[in-house]
Amino acid sequence: MERYRNAFRKKVIPWYYRGQLHVAIFSVIQISAIFYIGTRLDWGISTLLVIFFAIGYATTFTYFLHRFLLHKKLPGFGWAFKMHHWHHTFYQSHRMEYDHLDDVYMLLMPPWIQLFYFVVYLPGLVLVAELFLPHHLILPFAFGLTLWYGIYELVHWIEHLPATHWSMKLLFMKSARQSHAIHHSKLKDVANFGIVEPSWDYIFKTKF
Repeated sequence: MERYRNAFRKKVIPWYYRGQLHVAIFSVIQISAIFYIGTRLDWGISTLLVIFFAIGYATTFTYFLHRFLLHKKLPGFGWAFKMHHWHHTFYQSHRMEYDHLDDVYMLLMPPWIQLFYFVVYLPGLVLVAELFLPHHLILPFAFGLTLWYGIYELVHWIEHLPATHWSMKLLFMKSARQSHAIHHSKLKDVANFGIVEPSWDYIFKTKF
């Protein structure tokens, strides 16, 4: 496994890539966005409901994107399937954890996708939301989507920490890691597509 990983790193990870920089830039953007939007919200019941609605939308989108785009070769999206295949070949059920920070190249979303999310996808979705939601609910919607993305990356990161890590003392994280390890087994194309929470896996009977 170690020989395979070393060869994989040399073949796939660009020479200029630095995991520390990747994590630092994403963290700064994510925390700044949450703080910026959060301090401009008029907190109340309606705000919380919209935030929960946005998170519900995001977890639904994540499930279907993961199951039907990243695990199938769809026309025009072969690159997405390939990148996700890299993730599954590098991280397998018996070797879920990364060795050093540059390995997050096969763990976190690529920097260009993270940039696309904040510059194109999120603003575009907010513009669409303006057609259906009152103006004062747009910021809560954007906050929910931003919060979800940070939660997704963080939980997925923790799921690839060693099984002995202190975070596994938390029942939720221990269960999430075990569930995600099953997804990285031979059942990867049929099981546990909900990376953060399993609601849609239960609904569509893909929970193992």
